[in-house]
Amino acid sequence: MPETGSDKTLTGWRRVALEWSDVPLRAALAATFVCHGYQKIFGEGGVGAFAKHLPPQVPAPEYMAWLAALAEFAGGIAIALGLFTRIAALGHMAVMAVAISTVHVTQGFMAHDGKGYEWQVALFCMALCLFLRGAGPLSLDRIISGYWRSRPVTAAKRVTGDE
Repeated sequence: MPETGSDKTLTGWRRVALEWSDVPLRAALAATFVCHGYQKIFGEGGVGAFAKHLPPQVPAPEYMAWLAALAEFAGGIAIALGLFTRIAALGHMAVMAVAISTVHVTQGFMAHDGKGYEWQVALFCMALCLFLRGAGPLSLDRIISGYWRSRPVTAAKRVTGDE
C-alpha cells in the first residue's frame, strides 16, 4: 500500500489515522484538565486554598487561581466536547506556561514527587497540537463549521456581487 498518492498527499489508512489522532489526544487532555480543575474548584478549601499555594511572584493570586481553575475545568469540558477547541487549548497552554515559569522551572525537568516540569511541558505540547490542528472528527466544532459552510449565499453577498 503506497504511503502517498501521485500528488504526494496522504492516502488510505495514513489519512484516516492523521484525521482521527486528535480524538484520543482530546480525550486524554480533557480528562486531565477536568480532574485538576475540578479539584481546584470543588476540592478541600476550593480555589482559595489553591490561591494560597501560588508563589509570591504570581500577581493577584485569588484572581489568577480562578482563571487557572476555570481554564482547566471549563476548558477541559470544552475540549472533551470539541467545542471552541482552539480557544480552550490556548487557555491550557497559558496555564501550563505560567505553571512552568513560576513554580516548576527551578525544580528541574524530571518530575520527582510532583516537582519538575516534564508533565507540564507534555500537557502544553498536547494543547499546542490541538491549537494547531483543531478538534478533528467527533467534535461540535466540526458540526458547527459544517453548518456554516453549507449555508446558502446571503443577501449581503448578492448585493455586493461577491460569489
